[in-house]
Amino acid sequence: MTQAIAPAAGWRRVALLSVLHAACWTLAFPPFELWFLAFVSVGPLAVAAVAAARTRTLAVCVFVASMLGWMVLNRWVGAISGAGLPAIGAYLASGTVVAALCIRRIGRSTRFARVPLAALLPIAWLGVEHLRGHIVFDGYPWYLVGQPLIAWLPLAQVADLAGVLAVGILPLAVSGVVADAFLARGSVASRRAGILGTAAVAVFVVAYGVMQVRPISPTPDGPVIMAIQTDVPQSNKVAWSLEQQQRDFVRFRDATYAAAVDAAEAGIHVDLCVWPETMLPGPGFEAAALDTLEGAGYWPGRRFVLAARDLVDATGTPTLFGTSTVPAFVEGDEGLVAASRYNSVVLVEPEGPVVPPRYDKVFLTPFGETMPYIRAWPWLQDRMLAIGARGMQFNLDAGVAITRFEVGWTDAAGGARRLGVATPICFEDTVPELCRAMVWGDDGEKVAGLLVNASNDGWFGDSDGIRRLHNQVARFRSIENRVPLVRAVNTGISCTVDSSGRLVDRVPARESGILGPRAIELDDRVPIFATVGAWPGRAVLLGLVVMLLVPSRRPAAASPSEPDSGGA
Repeated sequence: MTQAIAPAAGWRRVALLSVLHAACWTLAFPPFELWFLAFVSVGPLAVAAVAAARTRTLAVCVFVASMLGWMVLNRWVGAISGAGLPAIGAYLASGTVVAALCIRRIGRSTRFARVPLAALLPIAWLGVEHLRGHIVFDGYPWYLVGQPLIAWLPLAQVADLAGVLAVGILPLAVSGVVADAFLARGSVASRRAGILGTAAVAVFVVAYGVMQVRPISPTPDGPVIMAIQTDVPQSNKVAWSLEQQQRDFVRFRDATYAAAVDAAEAGIHVDLCVWPETMLPGPGFEAAALDTLEGAGYWPGRRFVLAARDLVDATGTPTLFGTSTVPAFVEGDEGLVAASRYNSVVLVEPEGPVVPPRYDKVFLTPFGETMPYIRAWPWLQDRMLAIGARGMQFNLDAGVAITRFEVGWTDAAGGARRLGVATPICFEDTVPELCRAMVWGDDGEKVAGLLVNASNDGWFGDSDGIRRLHNQVARFRSIENRVPLVRAVNTGISCTVDSSGRLVDRVPARESGILGPRAIELDDRVPIFATVGAWPGRAVLLGLVVMLLVPSRRPAAASPSEPDSGGA
């Protein structure tokens, strides 16, 4: 006999299960990194969702427990915005509640009584994750259920099929098996089918992963890359004084030059150097804007531009500088003001053009550089900043197109080669669809064989867990697109990642240092993700919506229930 709805659980049991879910979920991610808990973290939530006597009890218990867990994971926000920490905790907890309600709806439906939770849970959870990660508030693709599994590389390799969504299927199926067993939901045959199906998925994931993880090559065939890790605190980036800008630039310049000299003495030719996001002070390299500044006697004029060019000429190394770009200044009420301002990466080459090529960040960080939806009313955005994050300014414009750079090097056979390089800035290396568009051309050709991320994680203060999470999320872009990744990050973690998502080299967090120089290994594989992109996630979300709209059949007999008294 099939039982569609488990015996009702009172508020105490629902609360306990909600706390257990929140604890397992929180501990699976950095800074705790008990990644194996991802396999069972959603199980207690599924049991609570299906068994709760009252929907309101479920929603309240899940919200409170999840909000506390989310606030632990995002405690760094409190140092920037006192109001922001409970706000992000409440927002993310609301997503968990939505997922719980979806699980409840389809898990208790007599239409799906014969379908094991091992199949239903991935649809419900991943559908909501896609909504949060790609759609609502421009998307927040952090803290996805599959991300901790990169701790064992074979488990993460299915990301090249359908992104992180594919990695999340196995842990959710395992959670579904656990929940079905606990609830004794459905028939013995359906539960057995769930176990066998989950085992088959596990075998496929591990076998596929083992085959796809490439060994580290002793003779990498790509260019030699060096990155600078700076250690400018977030407080300086909010109010980076002119004096501090000069002192910091001199430190960065001297460290770069010394590293280049050391490499040359070791017989290593560096083909590309990278500076972190916004670490080159000044308004950028646009000649018209600099002429305006100097004509009006404004500091710094061309000082930093000339110093950067001198550094590149002295080292002989093309360098990607993270900087701000002001294409033009106009007269304002109190003097010159920027007509527009971009967060940019600029490639400066020895004896290169006066105005070097640049990429302007196209995806502004939600609530870090722009307020989704609210940005349509600047006065309201400014008011909310004054209340919740005094000192911050959302004065950046979004770029309009992706720019790819070219880097040349000499291979082991002495041949001259060129490589396309794409440069996601900061949060952009966590946005799967954007990085996919950077790597792959419209004709399906791999037009960028290397991702270089310039980032500023100084906002995270002393919370190294969120730095490790940023690194964890970014590594999936290498697997999805089968390209290596180099990250140059203010306050860390700067690292080199190969096309299997493996950390090859890194600089510890909150230290100044040099990453490399190291030759990177290129990869000519064309993964399925290059073609399908976000469509699997959209399909899962659509499937979830359809399942939620399907009415339940009238059961042959009422399921047993009990009052919401706090008992079992």
